[in-house]
Amino acid sequence: MLKLPSFILLLLLSLSVSGCGTGSGVNTRSATAESGPVVPWSGVTVTGSVVNLRSGPGTMYAVVGTVKRGDSLQVTGGVGDWYRVYVPWKSLFAWIYAPLTSGTDLP
Repeated sequence: MLKLPSFILLLLLSLSVSGCGTGSGVNTRSATAESGPVVPWSGVTVTGSVVNLRSGPGTMYAVVGTVKRGDSLQVTGGVGDWYRVYVPWKSLFAWIYAPLTSGTDLP
């Protein structure tokens, strides 16, 4: 097995994480008339009074926090009736039950 010096390994790792040296980490694909603008995440608003955030997409997963009616979250994905969301003020990725939110629908 080939052994590389640690500084080369760090360089390779940083390039793979940063998008091969593009620097910004921003999606640079151009929008077309057919596809529309590139939007990395969609926003939702919490409609339930106090809603649990979970570590996975279901009630069997641990509660990792709560949000309240009117809070805005960023949807990063989803499974079934569950959205994977980013909670900016908590720097937290978690799951929320989609019917307790409004503002987006996943395909």
